[in-house]
Amino acid sequence: MTIPIRVARGEHDVELARSLFREYAAWLGVDLCFQGFEEELAALPGKYASPLGILLLAGPPGDAVGCAALRPLPRSGSDSNPALAGFAAPVGEVKRLYVQPRARGTGTGRALAGAVVDAARAIGYRTLCLDTLERMTEARALYESLGFVRCARYYDNPLADACYYALDLHAPERPMTP
Repeated sequence: MTIPIRVARGEHDVELARSLFREYAAWLGVDLCFQGFEEELAALPGKYASPLGILLLAGPPGDAVGCAALRPLPRSGSDSNPALAGFAAPVGEVKRLYVQPRARGTGTGRALAGAVVDAARAIGYRTLCLDTLERMTEARALYESLGFVRCARYYDNPLADACYYALDLHAPERPMTP
């Protein structure tokens, strides 16, 4: 079964994204206040708005079972962020990739991740970064299958099991592995 991926447009889609973001935070079991999470929700699409960002939903029109977002990485570039030395600017950041339990195992997460990578290339980012948690083994395996590699901590995250990844968008594309 293929679940369609679309750009969130209009207030209903933004409300679906907001609801999925809240569900993601609850599922994660982590207080995301250090990321300004409540302010992010109130301002959606905010930093994920075009032309430098994108907010994606997975599911038929009027419904969504998953989401992913892309934004410009604040203070990106090796001059302003030594952790990204060796990665070309401009740098985008993947945020809030989440699939509801009812849609897991359907390829929806892979489709969302692929759509975010494609959007980052289309926008003109040269590097894509993200952070995740060590315990999120499926997510880490997905990112690694897309060519993401571990990188240094590129922002202050107080979570002890946070790990960081980067993808060179101008490296030869790797076939997606299952």
